[in-house]
Amino acid sequence: MSDWIDKARDAMKRRGMTNLQLARELGVSQSTVGRWLGGRSIPGGGTLRRIGSLLGIRLADTGSGDTGDVQEAELLAAFRRMTPADRTLLLQCLRDREHPCHGRSEDPDG
Repeated sequence: MSDWIDKARDAMKRRGMTNLQLARELGVSQSTVGRWLGGRSIPGGGTLRRIGSLLGIRLADTGSGDTGDVQEAELLAAFRRMTPADRTLLLQCLRDREHPCHGRSEDPDG
């Protein structure tokens, strides 16, 4: 389970807050909150920050201590929305530094 999920659950328990109450505060469905807290879905970075604010959890407490966790969650959510063809193209781009998506073909380390 993700560290932010454990911290969010602990904070909710301390506050006596239910999934439904958190959902209403965030303007999402209770099932959406259930998917997030069950690790089956990842809220976007802005929503993660809002959850942290509502529960009194500093962003640094939701993961590794920086915004990397938020960026990772946003990237994963975007990747999951992509078509299989777009996923393949993106992975090719990330693997191949000479791929046109890099905008230049020279070696940045050279």
